[in-house]
Amino acid sequence: MIQKIAEDIYSRQQEMLDLLRRLVLIQSGSHNKEGLDRMAETMAQELAGTGLESEVLSFAHCGNMVLARTPRAREQKGMLLVGHMDTVFAADTSFDWYHEDETYAYGPGVLDMKGGLVVAVFALKALAEYGLLQDLAVTVFCNSDEEVGSPYSRELIEELSGKSKMALVLEGGGLEGEVVVGRKGKIGLQVQVWGQGGHAGNFSGSHKPSAVLEAAHKVVSLEGLNCPPQLQVNVGRFQGGTMANCIPEKALLDVDIRFQDEDGAKFVQDSIERILKKPEVPGTSCTWEVSSSRPPMPEGGRGEVLYSLAREAAGELGIPLGREGRGGVSDANFIAAAGLAVLDGLGPVGDFDHSPGEYILKKSLPQRCALTAACILKGLHQDK
Repeated sequence: MIQKIAEDIYSRQQEMLDLLRRLVLIQSGSHNKEGLDRMAETMAQELAGTGLESEVLSFAHCGNMVLARTPRAREQKGMLLVGHMDTVFAADTSFDWYHEDETYAYGPGVLDMKGGLVVAVFALKALAEYGLLQDLAVTVFCNSDEEVGSPYSRELIEELSGKSKMALVLEGGGLEGEVVVGRKGKIGLQVQVWGQGGHAGNFSGSHKPSAVLEAAHKVVSLEGLNCPPQLQVNVGRFQGGTMANCIPEKALLDVDIRFQDEDGAKFVQDSIERILKKPEVPGTSCTWEVSSSRPPMPEGGRGEVLYSLAREAAGELGIPLGREGRGGVSDANFIAAAGLAVLDGLGPVGDFDHSPGEYILKKSLPQRCALTAACILKGLHQDK
């Protein structure tokens, strides 16, 4: 049966690319509510076309979202598919085009992750064509705020995870056909450094209460915590001061922290608190807040069962499949933390996401559709 489903999927590659083009040409940066609402309407229609009960969830402060499910999913726990509709590209970006050549498709979100949305749609269409979908408990959730940390959708993702038995997340796959079996956790910090403003020419004494000077000490100390790959700390933004002849009263730091497990999270939080509480420059101080966070998705957990099923399916389909852990985060982090078996990276293979060079390998689109359909079948049938 899996081979027959795959043959049907491979015959639809051009349909997949046509849908991908439509989705990519809808500008849907995380803060572009109008574009994201168009994406939600489009995805709701596409999912309804597979036979799922599909609805658009309205949000006031972010793009609308989509929840779709089979009737069986209302009665029992089953498979949760998760993908996001937003991209990192702002509404005024010049990267607003779609292009194909013989081998690749290019455009904003082809990999991250409108290609993954296409995978979900056509995997479900294929299952529906063979009359299989109606007997499966499948839920699909498409959110609009993943690239900014999923602040509005996190609670719903966790709720849906509690009503499911396993999950597939459709972020892009690795260049060698890898799926994602683990992800680091993340903490984002915004640090405010306070000094005492004044005229630089009137300064006297042995200590100058400069917020910029204190912030520079903080940068060196925070970066000194780096111990890759277990722990990664990056001060990605530094702002401070007003004019050259003014002692800076305020400086800002944006800090990104990646860790492998909860022990690593506690260590880095304790270390950072110690650094930020102790001023190196007299007359200065710090305040800080967590701007975003995601728990780790440890390798070797419940998701190993799903990886084994995916590897079995890939062997039957004759397509490459590897495994990898990633430093980047996704909504799979929340799902794993909810105690659910989850496998990520089921989307098409490509590279250079978050840049104007973003692309996917066209032949990987139907391959990943077939793999996803097989994982849904194998996962839910094994569970019976």
